[in-house]
Amino acid sequence: MTDHPLLAASDLPGRWREADAFCILDTDFASGALFLSICSRWLQSRGACRRLDYIAVCDPQTPPDPSGAFPSELPPLAEALARQWPLPLPGFHRIELDEGRLILTLVFGNAEQELRRIRAGCDALLVGANAATLSAAALARLAKPGAILASLCRDPGWLQALNHSGFEISENGPLTTGIFRTQKRRTSPLPSPALDPRSEHAREAIVIGAGLAGTSAAAALAKRGWKVSLVERHHAPAQEASGNLAAVFSPMLSKDDGPAARLSRASFLSLKQELLTLSRSAEPPIWSDCGVLQLAKTPKEEALFAEVAKQHRYPVDYATLLSREEADRDLQQPVAAGGWLFPGGGWLNPASLCRARLAAHPGIRQLFGNGVLELRRKDGLWQAVDAGQNILAQAPVLVLANAYEAALLAPRAGLHFKKVRGQVTHLSGASLPPLRRVLSRDGYLTPSIDGVCGLGATYDFDSQISAPTEQSDLNNLARLPQLLPDLNPQNVPICGARVGFRSLTPDRMPVVGPLACLGERGSFSGGPLNVPREPGLYALIGLGSRGAVWSTLAGEILACLLNGEPAPVAADLLDSIDPARFLFRESAKAGR
Repeated sequence: MTDHPLLAASDLPGRWREADAFCILDTDFASGALFLSICSRWLQSRGACRRLDYIAVCDPQTPPDPSGAFPSELPPLAEALARQWPLPLPGFHRIELDEGRLILTLVFGNAEQELRRIRAGCDALLVGANAATLSAAALARLAKPGAILASLCRDPGWLQALNHSGFEISENGPLTTGIFRTQKRRTSPLPSPALDPRSEHAREAIVIGAGLAGTSAAAALAKRGWKVSLVERHHAPAQEASGNLAAVFSPMLSKDDGPAARLSRASFLSLKQELLTLSRSAEPPIWSDCGVLQLAKTPKEEALFAEVAKQHRYPVDYATLLSREEADRDLQQPVAAGGWLFPGGGWLNPASLCRARLAAHPGIRQLFGNGVLELRRKDGLWQAVDAGQNILAQAPVLVLANAYEAALLAPRAGLHFKKVRGQVTHLSGASLPPLRRVLSRDGYLTPSIDGVCGLGATYDFDSQISAPTEQSDLNNLARLPQLLPDLNPQNVPICGARVGFRSLTPDRMPVVGPLACLGERGSFSGGPLNVPREPGLYALIGLGSRGAVWSTLAGEILACLLNGEPAPVAADLLDSIDPARFLFRESAKAGR
């Protein structure tokens, strides 16, 4: 196969061969011909380069064609790309190829708009026929010093804008090439102190908390070759809120497709990828994609659902709006209202997912049965110290993944949580009609899992009672007729219950990334990114009642930040979960 002209002009093999990792931006993915051409050369000549990140802006309705004429080593890769091609949903979609060494990030949408949402440092920028419409400043923001740009565009105005933005442009036959010379402004609160290869503690981290958040962070870092010490006060993972019988996973929809809905969509799709991958492992998680039927709470909400369906026209494999009659037929029994059917949603056992993550990465050092009383920092290393003043672990990076208790260990980092009690009531599956879906409305009901259905969960904002209560069971039972109107709660026996405590942030969004400097206050302009940070101190907390959905992608985001990799979500979504957003908002209010 002849090299694509942009590949030939940019001499990528000569550039990536000596690099530890290499990042390419392709603004016009089209049929994937350029990507597959680069893949061919990558397989032949990657040299010492351990990872290739390929960020491609493309039309979601044009999947690649694996039937073309590719070299003998490429058809499996092309077929894997076609097999994993995501649903045509807006946003960022990641596909791992070549056993995770080649990461393709597909950005569905218009290149002119989407370039502003990408947060990455690119070694090469390959700009196709859409070049003249693209902002030279946006390209410069994504280019590392010394990055190569290659384009088929010769538009004089665009070339002049590139020169003004820091690119040294030259002509190369019918192509345009250029080198980025201007030092761009910092686009991340990194660099991480753990990435210095000269340090004896390079790529080492401590993660505190072994629930859904902590195991996700630990697994994502371990996958990248980090040495991780996972500290947990209990003697096993998932003993707090992550220890429920079942967690429901489905996306969240909204008319404006705001940050919560977009992050939920990306998180849901990321979780499904992880579940499918771990299901092929020696210790698979326990889960089912039986589907989730989210019933409208009121006629007004049902009308809103209809507006959302009309506006966004989701693929039927992602979300389908059902009338009450259609929902009855789908569930094969009467339900209380119509609503959304999420065919790919379902339930999972959170503890089994935590165990599967740890089993997949046996190199994670499990320090269970150890409570952390305080954090110290000495000689560039964070230390986790127990009540006996023993140092449990030390590393240049420390990740707080211990929910609301994180605020106690980092009291001046501007973290705000509400600790909210939730009780799930266990019902005998034999006493309920068979359910083929998870039902959700004001609460949820799972199908029978080993003879037990989960019903819940309460939201008790002012209770610290850790044991199950009869009143909470009664409150949960009162939800049953709102889901299945023909069911009499008095005829359904209770066979158990479990209590967990959620950690909710004021905006109900998770907290992922580097923590603000302890004790820092002041006026911060330009967004959360410009708030000063405490070196090496990170958090993955505030998952609320959606920990099962949020955690997989949150762990990947954290690992990408720490490893200096392109972000797997849009820049505004990173800002929406940035731990420093609270300090930034306080500063903005004070400055008015």
